[in-house]
Amino acid sequence: MDTIRACSIWRALEVVGDVPVLLIMEQAFLGVHGFEKFVEQTGFARSVVSNRLKKLVAEDCLAMAPQPGSRRTSYRITEKGRALFPVAMAMVRWQHRWEPKRRDFQIRLEHATCGHAIEPKPVCLSCTAEIDPREVDWEEGPGLVQVTPDYSRRRRPSASVTNRRGGGTLVDSIIGIFGDRWSTLVIRAMFSGLYRFDQIQQDTLMAPNILSGRIDELIEAGVLRTEQYCEHPPRFEYRLTEKGRELYPVILGLLQWGDRYYADEKGPPLLLFHRPCGDPLEMRMQCNHCGEELLPSDMRFGLIGPE
Repeated sequence: MDTIRACSIWRALEVVGDVPVLLIMEQAFLGVHGFEKFVEQTGFARSVVSNRLKKLVAEDCLAMAPQPGSRRTSYRITEKGRALFPVAMAMVRWQHRWEPKRRDFQIRLEHATCGHAIEPKPVCLSCTAEIDPREVDWEEGPGLVQVTPDYSRRRRPSASVTNRRGGGTLVDSIIGIFGDRWSTLVIRAMFSGLYRFDQIQQDTLMAPNILSGRIDELIEAGVLRTEQYCEHPPRFEYRLTEKGRELYPVILGLLQWGDRYYADEKGPPLLLFHRPCGDPLEMRMQCNHCGEELLPSDMRFGLIGPE
């Protein structure tokens, strides 16, 4: 039976590679705790929100507690859920840089430590240089295993969810990409040095028509570009654009979260090294103003509406 490599990115996607889950976690980081508010802010059906909240509680990303003075349940972020904060910051950074007008509002980030409006900056923990994926080397780690993929439960994320506060779409491009595990696995393949259709198909075991569709969508989104490598017959491979390369902090954040909570006792599936300093790579999201690490407890979020 065919198998694929199950790195920590794959394992993280088994938990959070889903549009409703990502939107619920987004709202949790914005301070939402109640079921009704999750339904209101995400726009999903109550059954969908209930199902995903149960999943996040079962995975220890959220914890249930009684609401003070009420019989209703409150959902609070656990330590494991807070560990997804670098992924959330990387998503906000990419959205601000590449598609700031995708929504009819933006999230304003204020760092309480320095008191400034800021943008997250992904840096190497060892040398504090901003991370460029072209300066990262990797090799297989002791925990790399092969698994048989189960795509039967994977449904295409809905793109019709609207934000009831103002009518703008909540399923923006960054959540749409990482809420679809097929698209994320294509991007993973790119960062692994797999650029040709047959290589990506072998790496992911996606049906050819699904893979072709995802590649077309990523090209249309400006994340991938085609590059001809043979004239007779004409053959093409796929490369990340600058916009695509800047998705790397999200991929790296998912990998680190998966390493922390889902790697087996043998160790991490992949070992990364930062070429400028030669040390093992660990990403830290820091304030671009004061240089301190961005922690959930030190961040203030605000919504900036249309002008």
